[in-house]
Amino acid sequence: MAITYPVSADSRWSIYKISTSEVVKNRQPWARSDGEAIQGIDPDFTYLLEQTDAKPTYDSATHKLEKTTTVDVPNNTITQWWTVTALTQAEIDERTPEHYETSTGIKMATDLQSQAAFSNMMILLNEAGMADTEMVMIKDCFGASHGMTLAEFRTQAVAYGLHCYTQFHS
Repeated sequence: MAITYPVSADSRWSIYKISTSEVVKNRQPWARSDGEAIQGIDPDFTYLLEQTDAKPTYDSATHKLEKTTTVDVPNNTITQWWTVTALTQAEIDERTPEHYETSTGIKMATDLQSQAAFSNMMILLNEAGMADTEMVMIKDCFGASHGMTLAEFRTQAVAYGLHCYTQFHS
């Protein structure tokens, strides 16, 4: 009886060298379209079905993903899975762009492009004639959106603008 392998259009295989415990190639289709075993392959090499666990959700501002690969030669699989690890304070500081932190804890980027976008937003909101109670959204230096009333936004905008002005002239 011939051995058949689970072959589908999207299944991928790693070619694994047993004697050196290394992946020689990955993301390969099965060598035979009928799923039959490969004849005459060097016994030091084996095909491992690639499996990938879903990435967990995490806050990239405080955590990072670490990829781990588990090789299971007897079951012909190679599985990639993820671990969420907390960043050190030094890593957090290194990843955080130059910013101004508002009184509500929002870190607003202070690069020239962000300052220009902020100024344009102020002009747009003033020209739109919005009421102070209407909600507006801003993005922090990590790209996360934060909602607030227009009145709260104006208060934050003045403080942000003064901070950027002071930085520019220091």
